[in-house]
Amino acid sequence: MTADPAQDSSSPPGFVPLPDLAPGGFDALSGGFLVGVEAGQLVGGFRVTPACCNRAGLCHGGKLASVCDTYLAMAALFREDLQTGFLPTISLSLDFMAAVPRGVWVELRAETLRITRSLVFVQGLATVDGTPAVRADAIYHRLPPGDAHEPDIGALLRGLLGHTVAPRGGMAP
Repeated sequence: MTADPAQDSSSPPGFVPLPDLAPGGFDALSGGFLVGVEAGQLVGGFRVTPACCNRAGLCHGGKLASVCDTYLAMAALFREDLQTGFLPTISLSLDFMAAVPRGVWVELRAETLRITRSLVFVQGLATVDGTPAVRADAIYHRLPPGDAHEPDIGALLRGLLGHTVAPRGGMAP
């Protein structure tokens, strides 16, 4: 399982910890995040603990960037059934729109904009109590199905959250 911030017992109902796919790796050490499903979409979130904060008591921009990068890729894998375990980041752009103080719940939502033979374009928003805090845009390299030599992360997440891919790419409960 992921480290402390994602496992905070005060998370909203319906969120579960991500499986630890790289024990002791960066995601676990950086605190990770929780996931849930709403309207067929993967939703991410984490509680800002002292370990996430800079000297000002605000969530560090590096924590927000790391979570956005990982979450946007997972949201695309979950929704689009790309049948791979990894989407390497080509480009990640963030706009920090508001400070994120210690103790708040940060929620992430994403939308896949376009998928080509070799690229996946995703955008997302991290909010605190409905107020936008970070806007993120990412471009990922699309690996051929099964090419990552890792488990299919989209299938793993759908299984964890009890969802399947509907015949035309939509989600079904």
